[in-house]
Amino acid sequence: MQDYLKPYYSIYRRMGCAGEIYVNDVPLTFHSGITTSGSKTVTGDIPINHLLLESGSYKVTGIMLPRHKMKTLTKDEYMSLDFYIAEGDTSKLQETRKKFHPRIKQPWNGLSEKIEYPIFKITTEINVNLPFALNGWQNSINLKTIKEKDLFNEVLKFYYQLHGVLASHNASKFLDLSKDKMELQEKAFYFTKKSKADFLNGATSLFSQKLELLPLNSTNLKLQIMGYGKLVRLVRLDGSSALQYKIADPEINDTVKFDIKLHMKTLNKGLSII
Repeated sequence: MQDYLKPYYSIYRRMGCAGEIYVNDVPLTFHSGITTSGSKTVTGDIPINHLLLESGSYKVTGIMLPRHKMKTLTKDEYMSLDFYIAEGDTSKLQETRKKFHPRIKQPWNGLSEKIEYPIFKITTEINVNLPFALNGWQNSINLKTIKEKDLFNEVLKFYYQLHGVLASHNASKFLDLSKDKMELQEKAFYFTKKSKADFLNGATSLFSQKLELLPLNSTNLKLQIMGYGKLVRLVRLDGSSALQYKIADPEINDTVKFDIKLHMKTLNKGLSII
C-alpha cells in the first residue's frame, strides 16, 4: 500500500438483500424499501476515504436485513464485500485498482434452508495507510452524554432548518451549511480544481430542478447516534433518509436522498454538518 501516493479506498458490495454497511460504526450505505423486493440485487463500488479520516485499523460491518415486506431472512439472501485500493489520481483509478483485503460474505451459499434471523452480520477489520489526518469527528463531543430527548429536539431543530433550505432550493445556503463536510471530502478524495467545480455544478444543477421535497414529520423520525457516540442523524422509521427530494419522472419510483450527519465540536458551538 506504500506504493500509492494518494491511496483511494473503496468497498465493492454485492447485496441480494436489504442491508447496511458500516465503517467504524458510521453508516456507509443503506439499501431498503421496494427496491429490495423479489430477487432484486444491488452491486457497486463505494469510496470510503471520507470515513477513514486517518491511517489505522477500521472495523467494517455488513448487516443483512429482510427484503421489502419480509420479516426474516431466507436461504436466498446474500451479501459479500470486497476491498480495493487504487491511486487517487482519477486518470489512474482503474489501472492501479487492486484488492488489499480478503472478501467477506455470509458463511453459506445463501444462508440455510431454515434461516429465520431478522438480521445477520458479517464483519472484518481493515488496515489503511493514508497521507493525511483529517479533522473530522474524532475529537467531537460524546453525544451519548446528552439526554436523548434534548438531543432529539436539537437535531430536529437543525433538520427543520435544512428542510427549509431544501424547500426553497437555496443551493448556496445548503453548501455554506455543508462547508466542513465539503472540505473533508475534498481532502479525502484529492479534489482538483476541476473536480471541485464539477461537484459544485452538480449541486447547483440538482437544486435548479425545483424538485418536490418530502414533508418532515417528527412523529415519523427517529434519532440515530453513531460513530461511537460522535455522530448523530435523523432517519425515517423505515431507516431511510429524513431529507429527500422526489424525482420528477413518474416512472422512476425513487428519491434523491440527503445523508446528513451532525457532530458537535464543543457544547458552545452546537451541531454542525460533517
